[in-house]
Amino acid sequence: MLHPLLVFLHVLSISVWIGAALWVAGDVRRTLALGGAQADALAARLGGPLGLDALAGVATLVTGLLLMWQEGMGHPRLGISAGIVLTLVRLGVLAAMRGAVRRIVGRLRAGERVAPDDAAARRVAMLSGIAHTAWLLALAGMVFPI
Repeated sequence: MLHPLLVFLHVLSISVWIGAALWVAGDVRRTLALGGAQADALAARLGGPLGLDALAGVATLVTGLLLMWQEGMGHPRLGISAGIVLTLVRLGVLAAMRGAVRRIVGRLRAGERVAPDDAAARRVAMLSGIAHTAWLLALAGMVFPI
């Protein structure tokens, strides 16, 4: 009975993980294009999705490790090992993305104008792309029998 529950929780956390912060980079870019005092609104909108992204990533890692333990997988195949490493990479990239968003919000609160093509906004977009690429590669490692 535990195995089907773990599989369900693992797939659920993976699904939440991909969707939680999917639109963050676009929201940052659109908000910066509006200009003005948008810092509080941006911080309020992005806090939840970025937090949920981190929580779902940790849940994905924990449920995956529990599944490996339950199945007695002493030495996982290469694809699963790569998936674990990419999961950790994505969590690190997410931390960097949260820091970049905090810096943008801080600059906006200080009254500074931040353009949509500013280096900070481009950094959020780049980190978002890296995070989602890592997620896709981790998923491929889990699914394909490598």
